[in-house]
Amino acid sequence: MQVKFPVTTTIILWVGLLLPSQGWAQDSQALSQGDLVIPESYITRMRQEGPVLEITLKEAVRLALVNNLEIAIENYNEDLNREQIIKTRGFYDPTYSMSVGWTSSESPTTSSLQAGGAITVNNTDRFSFDHQLLQNVAGGGILDITFTNSRNDTNSRFSFINPRFNSTFNVAFTQPLWRGFRETNTERQIELYNLDSDINETQFEQRVSEIVQQVQNQYWELVYAVEANETQRKSVQLAAIQHENNRKRVEIGVMAPIEITSSRAEIARREQEMIQSEVQIITAQNALKRLLASDPGAGIWNVVLIPTDVPQIEDVQFSLEESIRTALGRRPELEQIQLQMEQNEVDRSYYKKDGKPSVNLRGNFGSNSATGQVFETVLIDTDGDGIPDSSGGRAPNLDDPRFGNFSKTWKQVFSFDFINWGVFLDLQIPLRNRSNEADLATVLIRERQLLSTLKNQEQMIIVEVRNAYESLATRKKSLEAANVASYLSREQLEGETKRFEAGLSTNFEVLRLQRDLAQSQVSELRALVDYQLAVTALQKALFNIVEESDIVLAKGSEN
Repeated sequence: MQVKFPVTTTIILWVGLLLPSQGWAQDSQALSQGDLVIPESYITRMRQEGPVLEITLKEAVRLALVNNLEIAIENYNEDLNREQIIKTRGFYDPTYSMSVGWTSSESPTTSSLQAGGAITVNNTDRFSFDHQLLQNVAGGGILDITFTNSRNDTNSRFSFINPRFNSTFNVAFTQPLWRGFRETNTERQIELYNLDSDINETQFEQRVSEIVQQVQNQYWELVYAVEANETQRKSVQLAAIQHENNRKRVEIGVMAPIEITSSRAEIARREQEMIQSEVQIITAQNALKRLLASDPGAGIWNVVLIPTDVPQIEDVQFSLEESIRTALGRRPELEQIQLQMEQNEVDRSYYKKDGKPSVNLRGNFGSNSATGQVFETVLIDTDGDGIPDSSGGRAPNLDDPRFGNFSKTWKQVFSFDFINWGVFLDLQIPLRNRSNEADLATVLIRERQLLSTLKNQEQMIIVEVRNAYESLATRKKSLEAANVASYLSREQLEGETKRFEAGLSTNFEVLRLQRDLAQSQVSELRALVDYQLAVTALQKALFNIVEESDIVLAKGSEN
């Protein structure tokens, strides 16, 4: 159940009830013929003087969320965190490397077995080109694929394959079986960053609710300032009407001329109060514009904001205990701490396993090959007995299966003609691991710290909800009292005005009661706005202020 209070309309009705019996039209005509000029309402003047922006509360909130710099900063934080996740996952990107090189070495021979014959300098030339593909596998494993090639040329007489071509293809895989199995540091970092994204999301929601509350509060302050100024203007009108009535009574001789001076002075005082109240409008309007525009040069600074919504009375449909339970189940501050506790649990699981011995299973499988220009010793028969008895030098042996170059080498290696393999189990036991012990102790301390922080935050939220809930009840009573006071002030002024017209009261009493009525109306408006601010504070404490503002949070993260 919502009851609207159109304050300006109410004031106009009260002014109509307080007019003398000759009627508003006659008084308006008299005022236009005198020396008094009653200013138009603030909103009317602003519409005539320049561009205005009539804005509802929901429009103000949405505009603030679109342009708020702190919201943009939160979005940047989310973007940065997402890039950190991508960077960490880059650990699993394969790496290809290639190496090409030429080497040449010379060394003096010190034995006939080094190069043979009368060779005094042993010379070796080598050309190589190698390939490697390295892949980190989820779960802690490492895959290493290598393909090496080389061409070796020497002047040694003992080398019967010269030049020699060698190729090796090898696949090696290492898998941790205990420490580093599945719960790797990379997986830990990714999990922590994912939880950071969730924390950023709750921080974003918290910041949005704070901004919504700020905009709503400042919007209602602007409403109060505009309506208070209108109340002051209506008070000037009442004083002007009383002044005209006094002037007519002086003309017919039923009132002393000094009363005209008194009523005119009262008009001047009320005009001064009305003008001063416009300062409050300017201050409230600039404060709201600052929330709506992040750029000091934005066009909104060149228009006048006119709020179109009015405060409303909303009855609270739930108890204090229900409010506390709702807040404890919805507040993002508590969710942030719980996510931090999840991060701490991730660290605990990782460090607990990281202190265990390292047990790694290694295996490799590959193939080798070797080809080249194969030479054989040629024997000749020097004595003619039909039996070769002397070396005729060396000649290429084209029929040897090893004769060839890189093409034959590659064919051999990928045909797996010469296989090599191995299986290994590596064990590493830390005799003492103080670094890991310190990490685990830090996790335990952090857990106790987070539990204390959670309890402290719960207490703060409970106090905030209690303050907002009880303040709302107090504000409602204050509003009811202000309504009664304003109603009685109006009745009192009506009665005193009739007494004045009958000659049973004085001009002073009528003017005093007019001031009292204006003050009671301003107090009623202040009480109504304060009640609306209390409603906003309770919505913020329960963390349903965003939903009540019909705003859907569309921020998300991509992991």
